[in-house]
Amino acid sequence: MDPPEEPSSEALAVSRRVRGLVVAVWVLLLAHFVATFVWTAPGYVLGRPEDEGGTQTPSGAHRALETYMTPVFAQNWSIFAPSPLHVEYALRVRGGYARGPDGAVVPGPWIDTTAVEVRALTGHLLPAATERPSRRLASDARAAYLALPDDARVMVLAPPPDGQHAADADPWPGLRAALLDTGAAPDAVDQYLGMDRALAAYATQVLLASPAEVREGAPGTASTGQDPVYVQVSIVRHALAPHGTAERPEPTELTLGARPPVVVRGQDAAAFRATWDALQNDALQNDAVRDDALRDDAVRSDARPGEGAR
Repeated sequence: MDPPEEPSSEALAVSRRVRGLVVAVWVLLLAHFVATFVWTAPGYVLGRPEDEGGTQTPSGAHRALETYMTPVFAQNWSIFAPSPLHVEYALRVRGGYARGPDGAVVPGPWIDTTAVEVRALTGHLLPAATERPSRRLASDARAAYLALPDDARVMVLAPPPDGQHAADADPWPGLRAALLDTGAAPDAVDQYLGMDRALAAYATQVLLASPAEVREGAPGTASTGQDPVYVQVSIVRHALAPHGTAERPEPTELTLGARPPVVVRGQDAAAFRATWDALQNDALQNDAVRDDALRDDAVRSDARPGEGAR
């Protein structure tokens, strides 16, 4: 009998590669599960702000994990009982336009960006977190705002400019110095200003992507088709009704001061406009489907008494 053939070195090499790939996948999965567990742990583990389950300024570990976990892998322990999610956020934006007497800057109407996203995604089987950025922006910005001391909070809530003058073209360096003068921690200031600028950039894109009559005109007001002179953001926090009660607390609103329009380098305005248009179209279609369903239910409920009489 011939001795059994030795396995070829090529077969062994393939086997090692497969084993190495399997080990690498398991290591990545383990790292992901550990990161998810730490991210969803109670707030004192990572030093999350009070609004995110902790009472401290965000730590370096929290900020490092945030770049990985958000927006795709974001998790929140409060989705589970006995403390289910108890608040929801809405983000509204508006612009100021030089259409008043003698070119005075006047504010346009508020646009509820979260309402557009929610209406567009209603009925989707697997809506992605990346398709509803406004709630995440609102939640993160409010948490960064709460990490500031009281004196610093007042400074970021300045009213919009009224009259001939537009907002400062680059207010963030001066705002940073003013916030530091109040005794705010540099990390908390930088975290907030990063969110503040991100909100201004998001508001700018929404306003530029919206039709002029929507972003600028109120009922009875002629639209001029101007770009905004300044942008402004409002964060609305809706607390859900406590368990066992039907009464829902009144929402609270945080309206930030006016900021200049911001276009981030590399921002694809055309792609944003296409996405925003698609969201608005989906929202309108979902509204139509919902209205048709309500109308059909009303017709059926009206027909039932007659059917019973027959």
